[in-house]
Amino acid sequence: MNKLMRPLLFVLIFLIIFQFFNKKEEQNLIDDVILAAKSKISIGNEVVIQVKNNSETEIIIPNNCPKNPLSVERYVNGEWIPKEAEIAAENCAGSKEVVIAPGENYTVGFNQWSWDLFNEEGKYRITLNTSIDENEKAYTHEFNITAPSFLKKFWNNVFYKPILNTLIFLISVMPGNNLGWGIILLTLIIKIILLGPNHKALKAQRAMQKVQPQLDALKIKYKNDPQRLSSETMAIWKKYKVSPMSSCLPMLIQFPILIAIFYVVKNGFNVINPDMLYSTLKEFDILTINPHFLGIIDLTKINIIALPIIVGGLQFIQMRLTLGKVKTNSLTKKDDAPNPMAGMGKMMQYVMPVMIAVFTASLPAAVGFYWGTSTLFGIGQQVIVNKSKD
Repeated sequence: MNKLMRPLLFVLIFLIIFQFFNKKEEQNLIDDVILAAKSKISIGNEVVIQVKNNSETEIIIPNNCPKNPLSVERYVNGEWIPKEAEIAAENCAGSKEVVIAPGENYTVGFNQWSWDLFNEEGKYRITLNTSIDENEKAYTHEFNITAPSFLKKFWNNVFYKPILNTLIFLISVMPGNNLGWGIILLTLIIKIILLGPNHKALKAQRAMQKVQPQLDALKIKYKNDPQRLSSETMAIWKKYKVSPMSSCLPMLIQFPILIAIFYVVKNGFNVINPDMLYSTLKEFDILTINPHFLGIIDLTKINIIALPIIVGGLQFIQMRLTLGKVKTNSLTKKDDAPNPMAGMGKMMQYVMPVMIAVFTASLPAAVGFYWGTSTLFGIGQQVIVNKSKD
């Protein structure tokens, strides 16, 4: 795998996985008021309902906290059985009546109520009772709660739960229960665990960089003979004992970490399923977590300026250290035209950091904060590898 394309592939694969975990809600565009959600939601996932007001009247959703925000029923033995849940009254701070103007959407999240209301498989119905043109009306949406798939169980047990609990534990022992310092410690722990594989990968990347001019020359020489190009490329890899795949594994390990951090912080800590916490952490009050790092940035919110610039800058530094000085005229075709592979390397040094910055600006700041911390650590590793004699 070409070293210039690995970061781009990394982002593309992450976005594909991200889209897989975030399928669009099904909608019914008939009524004046529409309730929409996924048709199937697995146990342990938060239930979220989109309310679309297509009428010309304001819709009011009363503040029912500490009880669940909308009516919930479960279909049992041919009839709809009401279900109700309550959360601690102190968790209702900031709760208020919701007014949805004509033509607007509003997302109703069941947050902590989800774990008690939707803890069994079956068919469920959510109802919004409201007044339209002074007439009382009820709008419903039905969906199914299903058992978690094997993939979901594997994800939870192997990746999400360990990362979540490690992060929560680190936050719990930090002064002020600060999320930012918890992410920094989590990053250092992960980097230390992967120190050996990462160092080996960086050395392999450096070895690939040394033979890259020969590989580029082959691409020019055998551009019309793919079979010969493949055989000659394999011969160089074998001669210098390098492999383009040797530096990919540590990068792939970052995927579940990024996704797990995203799901931890995307809706705040009040929607973490308590069943995901290990017994030793169940007594810790996750509502005491401070999401503000140094009192400057809320890591549970999207930051579109400062953090993307910082993370993009760090990515640029790392790519400069990784790729070195690109010599666009070091290899030429027979007609003395500049080598396009070298030109692409120079272009990627600037394009990739911009892509990372945009990526950071589109997700909760905690994800970019982790990426930036990890990149900063990687810069240190790259400097050490670049200075090594072998």
